This record gives sequence, C-alpha cells and structure tokens, in this order.
Amino acid sequence: MGEAYYVFTDEAGTYNKCPSEKFRRNHPFYLRGNVRLSIDDYRLFQSEIQELKLEYGIPVGEELKWSDMWEISKGKYRADFLKSLTANKLKGYYRRFFNRAVDKPSLQFIFTITCVYAQPCRQAEHEVLKFHMQEAFQRIQMETRPNGFATVIMDELNQDKVKQLKEACHRMMVEGDFVQYENVYHGVLTECSSQSAGVQLADYAVGIMNGYLRKHLLDRGDYSYATDLYEEFVQPHLRKHSNGTIIGYGVREVPSDSSIRQILIPLFS
Repeated sequence: MGEAYYVFTDEAGTYNKCPSEKFRRNHPFYLRGNVRLSIDDYRLFQSEIQELKLEYGIPVGEELKWSDMWEISKGKYRADFLKSLTANKLKGYYRRFFNRAVDKPSLQFIFTITCVYAQPCRQAEHEVLKFHMQEAFQRIQMETRPNGFATVIMDELNQDKVKQLKEACHRMMVEGDFVQYENVYHGVLTECSSQSAGVQLADYAVGIMNGYLRKHLLDRGDYSYATDLYEEFVQPHLRKHSNGTIIGYGVREVPSDSSIRQILIPLFS
C-alpha cells in the first residue's frame, strides 16, 4: 500500500491585477507555500508542536504567526499572550519549530511565485489563485504516484475566496488537464490555522521564502534571519529533479514567464 500524505498550503503577499507603483513596492510578491508530510510523520510532529507550545506558554487555540515577529518589534500585539514574548524569543520558537519538522523523512516544500513588482499579469485574483493551486497540485500528483495519496489543507480565508478556490480546484481535478489527478483528494480542505501545526508550518515557510526573495531580488530591509532559516531548513527540503534542479520542480513562477524564470534560477541553483 502506498504512503498517505497531508499537504498544507498558505499564502504570503497580495495580488492585484492592476497594481500601482506604490502597490508594487509594498507587495512585490504573491506566493503560496506547500508543505508535505506523511500522516505518520504528521502524527508525531503535531504532538511535538503541542509540547513546544506548552513550553512557550501559548494558550490552547492560539498560535504564533510569522508576522508576529515584525509586529512585536514595533510594539504591536494582536493578542495579550504575545506581550510576554520578545522578538528574540519568537526567533527561538520558529527555529525549534523547524527543528521538529526537518527530522521528518517525508518533509517536502513546493513554492509558487508571482513577481508582482516585475511581472505583467492582468488576470483576476481568483484566476491567479487557481493557477497557483494548479501548479502545486500537478507537482503533488507527480510526487505521490503511483500508489500514494495526498490531501491538501489550507488556512481559512475570506469565505467567498475559499468557495471560489474550492470550486475551481474540484473542477480542475475531476476534469483533469495534462495531469490525471488520481492520487490527490479532489478538493481542498480548510482548517483554522491556530488548530493546525501543519498550516502554521506552511505560514512560516512561505514567510521565510518571501523574506528570502525580498533580500536577494530587492535588497530592501533586513531579511537575514529569514535567509538563514531558508538556507538551514527550507532549501534542503525543496522538491527537486534527480539532477538537483529546483526551478520548475520545487519552485515555479506563476503564470509561466521565461524572463521571470531567468531571474529566479540564480537564487535556486
């Protein structure tokens, strides 16, 4: 019998089909991060993260978000329990969180990237989101065949957006494209991020990738911590071809654009 997997997916950045120059500066990327773990690995990971949260005094039903680090550094707290945490303590938490993920043999990352700052794309938001999910699902299907099975779980978003995305993904997988989705659940499940260690991992991973891209493509701000985490925890577990190629396998530009791909290749060689 083949392996069964969960794939957790989350987003970073914002997309606009007609972005102003100010929007491009403030939101240079829209990304989705997809994190795969086998069900057996996730069972252990979930237990380990619960212990970690208890150690850090995170209340049941609460979570640490990737964005909390930046908000806390500015003296902003979205919840009272965060007031007892410093930015350095948060950094230690993220690192220990990833330490518990990377020792799982099934861990794999797939990222889809829209370069808003440089890429002309006049399509509606729901179409671009569908393309991101399609690129991820194609790679999940390829990775899971012949006998495995994967279920994709995403954070709860705006309900209208979730409904559109679920309908688009279901139609795509039932009707197929050049891929037959025989090894993937024909839909997307949603979960509250505070109740899912996997969705939290996807949040951290896509936040790290966002920082890595900003540092190396835009050179704005201090993203050295995100880059350090990328190099230590994310890069070794990116999906890749047997020859080591990452672009097109673990990292994919959306929509397909050869000029954007040439920009990304040096970052993932």
